[in-house]
Amino acid sequence: MKGPFVVVCLTLYLLLYTGCVSFDAQYKGEWQRSEKTSDPYFSVYLIGDAGYAPVDSSTIVFDHLKKELDAEDANSAIVWLGDNIYPIGLAPPSNPYHLLGKHRLMAQLETMSDFQGSKFFVPGNHDWYTYGRVGLRREELLVDSVLAESPNPNKQQNFFIPDKGCGDPQIVSLKEDISLLLMDSHWFLNEKARSGDMEVCDVKNPKQYIEKLQSEIISQKDKALIVASHHPPYTYAHHGGKFSFSDYLFPFTQVVNWLYLPLPLSGALFNRVRLRISEQDVYHPRYKQYKAKLIDALQAKGRSIVASGHEHTLQLIENQEQYFIVSGAGTKQNEVTLGKGSKFAIGQKGYVRILFKNSKRALVQFIVPGYFEEYNNVAFETMIELD
Repeated sequence: MKGPFVVVCLTLYLLLYTGCVSFDAQYKGEWQRSEKTSDPYFSVYLIGDAGYAPVDSSTIVFDHLKKELDAEDANSAIVWLGDNIYPIGLAPPSNPYHLLGKHRLMAQLETMSDFQGSKFFVPGNHDWYTYGRVGLRREELLVDSVLAESPNPNKQQNFFIPDKGCGDPQIVSLKEDISLLLMDSHWFLNEKARSGDMEVCDVKNPKQYIEKLQSEIISQKDKALIVASHHPPYTYAHHGGKFSFSDYLFPFTQVVNWLYLPLPLSGALFNRVRLRISEQDVYHPRYKQYKAKLIDALQAKGRSIVASGHEHTLQLIENQEQYFIVSGAGTKQNEVTLGKGSKFAIGQKGYVRILFKNSKRALVQFIVPGYFEEYNNVAFETMIELD
């Protein structure tokens, strides 16, 4: 009887422990809906993990996003926050996976066919997988060639940043008092991504990466700043150590989505080990270093916005005098919970829009197409103040 009793007790414990993880909208405290700014000072759209579009059908998120983008003028921008192609990077044209990867990237590019604003892509870990820097460069060239033919009143010349598989943090000016810092966080986290010839890169090792990251942030001290990369410093879903009951019962589905092998006793151990051996999770030493150095620089600069994908959720977290936006639900979704500093979280597909009233004040909206239709699909919004 002892064995079954232990299994039952562990199962009940996990049910209690994971009870808050959900696909549903979760809010911390009271909040009120604001009137949409009719003529914002500047608009920024954030969407990540959008590289899983189905073949021969549109997606409700992309359809909704395109309508919003079509209505914007040049006083706007969009940032695609990595994992632009799933599950691997862009294969060579001779490979049977090339057409699928190209389709998934083109689905994103086509949402911007009539968009007048600035357009940016950063890489994620899946963009690196299998084909490494060569595949990433193929993706970069496709993005740049297609967007070069799109509306371009801002005379933008570079759309995929950083270039050539480098990690280089780079500042882009959106307006005279609003800046965007783009970088490849996977390059810093993953040793293999940093291998090979670095002569074309300004940053050649992790130490130089941190030094440039910090100097670029400090240089924007008198401006509103959005830091955009793939990996979130804070998150309260898979990569942040928050798992569902199913993840504990069938832990291998996190590796192979069809592998439903029940392991109720070892699932908890599997998840704890995963968090410390995978550089894709926030408890890994290299990830913790990335987070700490980034936040150190931001605190020296003043209150800013950090935008990331990676986690297939929408989240707003306010910690250490910074606003952390997770917008990684472009084509995938995952369960999520609230954690320290959380203001909002939802495990549904969608994206984020920031409507700047001026460089010091902005309305952040979390948009979930198909839900909250009476509110124009806005699941949550809040006004934020920037230093």
